[in-house]
This record gives sequence, C-alpha cells and structure tokens, in this order.
Amino acid sequence: MQHTCARSVLLSAVVIVLAASAIIFGPFLATEFAYAMTQAQMQAERQKLSQMAGNDVLSPLFRQVAKVVRPAVVEVRIEKSVTVRNPLEDFLRPIPMPDDEDNNTPGLPPGMPLPPGANGRKLPQQHELLRGLGSGVIVDAKNGYVITNNHVVSGADQVEVITADKRSFTAAWIKTDPMSDIAVIKLNKPEDLVEAPLGDSDAMDVGDMVMAIGSPRGLPQTVTHGIISATGRTDTSISQDGGAMYQDFLQTDAAINRGNSGGPLVNMKGEIIGINTAIVSPIGAFEGTGLAIPSTMVKKVMAQLIEKGKVTRGYLGVQMQEATTKLAKSFNLPTTHGTLVSRVIPGSPAAKAGLKEGDFIVGVDGHEVGDLNTLRNLVASVAPGKTIKLDIYRDGEKKTVPVEIVEQPADFAAKAAAPGAEEPTEAASALGITVADLSKDLAQRLGYKEAVKGVVVTAVDPISDAAKEGLKPGMVITHVGKTAVATAEDYRKATTGKDAAEGVRLRVVIPDGSTQFIFVTPMKAAKEK
Repeated sequence: MQHTCARSVLLSAVVIVLAASAIIFGPFLATEFAYAMTQAQMQAERQKLSQMAGNDVLSPLFRQVAKVVRPAVVEVRIEKSVTVRNPLEDFLRPIPMPDDEDNNTPGLPPGMPLPPGANGRKLPQQHELLRGLGSGVIVDAKNGYVITNNHVVSGADQVEVITADKRSFTAAWIKTDPMSDIAVIKLNKPEDLVEAPLGDSDAMDVGDMVMAIGSPRGLPQTVTHGIISATGRTDTSISQDGGAMYQDFLQTDAAINRGNSGGPLVNMKGEIIGINTAIVSPIGAFEGTGLAIPSTMVKKVMAQLIEKGKVTRGYLGVQMQEATTKLAKSFNLPTTHGTLVSRVIPGSPAAKAGLKEGDFIVGVDGHEVGDLNTLRNLVASVAPGKTIKLDIYRDGEKKTVPVEIVEQPADFAAKAAAPGAEEPTEAASALGITVADLSKDLAQRLGYKEAVKGVVVTAVDPISDAAKEGLKPGMVITHVGKTAVATAEDYRKATTGKDAAEGVRLRVVIPDGSTQFIFVTPMKAAKEK
C-alpha cells in the first residue's frame, strides 16, 4: 500500500514536472521547430532556384551582346565657344566727362580706372566655352566612320571621340543631315578600331528585345535593355523645335537619358537597328519612352553623306494633313488611311501633274500610304527625275496620277506661302465662329507674309466643335466647302444654308502659309449629339 502511494506520488510529480516544462519550454521548442522547417523549405527553394538559374539563357545572351558591341561604342565630346554679355556692362553709366580718369562711377571703387566702354570705347566681347557630351558608334573600322546625331555635334568648334579603350581621336571631317538628325564623323588616323554592323530595322517587331549602349549623364559604356514598344513613331515636338523632319522612329522602353543620344540600339544578334535620339518626357529624363532612328534610314543617309556630303531628297510639293472621320465623309472618301492634300505649291511637280486640294493620296508605286509621315518618307526616298504613280481619291473616285519627282529645293519649307488679299465687316455663325473682313494691313500685323484672300477668325466659342478641332483667332478661312469666301458676308451666306445644317468643311490658312481642312459641326447639332 505504501509502495503504491509512493509510486503515485512519484508519477504525479513527473507529470507536474513535464507539464511545467511544456509551459516553460514549449514556445521556445515550437519556435525552434518552425524555424527548422522554414530553413528546410528555403534550402529546397534555393536548390530549385539554382536548377532554374542553370537554365538561364537571357543573362549569358545579354552579356555576350554587350561584350561584342561595347568596344564599338564611343563618347562624343564637343566644345563650342559662345559670346556672352560682358559683366562690366552692369557698372557702366553715362559720364559727363568721357575722358576724365578720376572715376566716381557708382559701383566701382573710387580712383579705379574706368572700364572700356565707360568713356565711349567699346567693351571687348566675352566668350564662354560650352562643353557637351553624347554617344556614337563605329560602323566602319577601316575608314573610321562613326555614326551619331546631328544635334550632338551641331555647331561644335571641336569634336573629340573617346573609344571604349580610352583612346582619343579627332575628326577629319563631320557631315550632317539635320532633317534626319544623323551625322557621320570620319576619324583621323583610325587604328585598331572595332565596328558594329548595321542590321535591318524593318525586321524588328513590337516585343523584340533590344539593348541601348551609350554615355548617359557622362557614364560611359552604360548598358540598358528593354523591348521594341512600337514602330513607325513620330514626334512633332522634335520637328517644331528645329529637329528631324523625317521621322520613322523605333520606340523602346530601354532606359535612355541625356548623353545616350547618338548611341546604338541593338538587337540580340549584336546588330545596330537604331540610333538613340530622343526621349518623350515633360521633365527631360527617362520615363519609359525612348525613340531611335531606324537603321534602314541611317544606311541611306550615311551612304549619301559619305559619297556626296549631303542628302538629296525627292520633292512633290504639297501640304498634307490627316483625314478625320468627318473630313473623310465630307470628301466622300472610303477610308481615313491616307494623306489629304491641303495645298498644292504653285509650280511644283504636284501642280504640274494636276494634283488638287482635297485629293486623298493612298498609295505610291504600289506602297500603301497610311499617313502623311509615310508619304513624306516615301517621296523623299525617290531619286530626282523619276516618275512615280500616286493612287488618289478625288470626288469619291479612285485615280492614278503620274508625277515626275524633282530634287527637294533648299528653301522648300519656305515655299508654304499663301495666295492674294481684300478689305474689312464682321459676321458670326451657328458654328461658334466669329469672322471679319481681312485687310492687307491686318494680314501683315497678324504675320501673314503674303496677301491671303479670305476672312479672319476673331473669336471661337470655347465649347464649340470649331474650338475642339483647333480653330483659333488669327487663322484665315478661305473656303467653306467648295465655296471661296472673300468677305464676312460671303462667309455668313455659306454657313447659313441648308447644306451647312449638319456641318461644313473649312479651308484654313495660318500665318506661316500652311493650310489645312477642318470639318466643323454647328453648336446646336453638336449639343444634340
């Protein structure tokens, strides 16, 4: 009996000890167990990752592309001397006695000799040396040809090219084409250079992987990668700022920043398929949208620059615009894919061939013309003297018009001038547009270089269809539909008939002589819609 009690007491004590141990050490043991399990899982995941990394083909591919292309990528350093305001001009004031060397001029210590200019002598000009940095790529090692952007080297007094192995070369000559923003630099005494081949940008498609190499922010041999985001891009802000007029950009999300300009965009074969030229960004820094000149354009421009020192382009002689759905309906067009002729330049190949305002161009020698940029590039690539066939729609009918292309004149942009002029009254219309007679004096004050016959827009209702279509005060309306309007009364009659109830097509001229068509819906009809 006593033994039994003793065993019971002992067993109870053991149970109590075990229970106490579980309470005291249980959380610690549980944590340790969970930690061991986590470590085991992580080890398994690492082994899995290691196996996957062994199948990684992208990293070795990127590494190899960079290895074969980077030796051909160069820094392009430029120096440019500019005239700046002489700081001493801030101290100069009219002095009653120009030859009095006892100086009491405010801003200068008493007794200090007068600076040049204070006594009538001219101040010497002050000069400042500006330095810039861009990128480039060697495309011909034997001849030492480097491709870069025109805007990188434009106006430079001195250009220095630094290769990947830190050697410095000067330029034997530089030939540029501002209209495509392409420049070719020929290096002095090229030796032991590495080149990168020009590939076929036409073979690239959206989603293809690319790599950009250059010197962004002065960091040479920087490599970024991404994909082709789009092809056939244009950016009107570039041409408006005096940049490239001929555009057919590749768009990429490979990081491009200041200093990348002129550097290559390459495919996964290590071929140059573009020359990085711009970023689309309101802050001037990379936001995921970069633009590169396609290699197909680079090849054509480079060949002409090397051979002739300039680029010869074909010239048609029309002003063009896109066709909106409303304009297409107004002109009885079956599609909006094409280019609307808004003006034919007098004496141009287009005029001689009988092209007319309102003609809609949809093809050039069998090549489809989807927009005005395509037509511009196609015509520019035509050799002067060659006759091309334009497929057009006129008054709803499809026609083929042969046109003999000539060499683009140097002042072709200035040939966009407007016709003749008239005198002054005012008229408003249901279109939300107020116009007035246009006098010669008013036309000159508005900036029209030549007399233009029509009515000047004096006000546009901000909620009107006209405002949405871009009509602004100062523009001149020359036609309502097919009817020429020379006075405000002409305009009033043309916009109040039954034919105008659903909207009218306006031919508009702006001060630089450019013309365009705008289809405008009356405010009442617009509100009902």
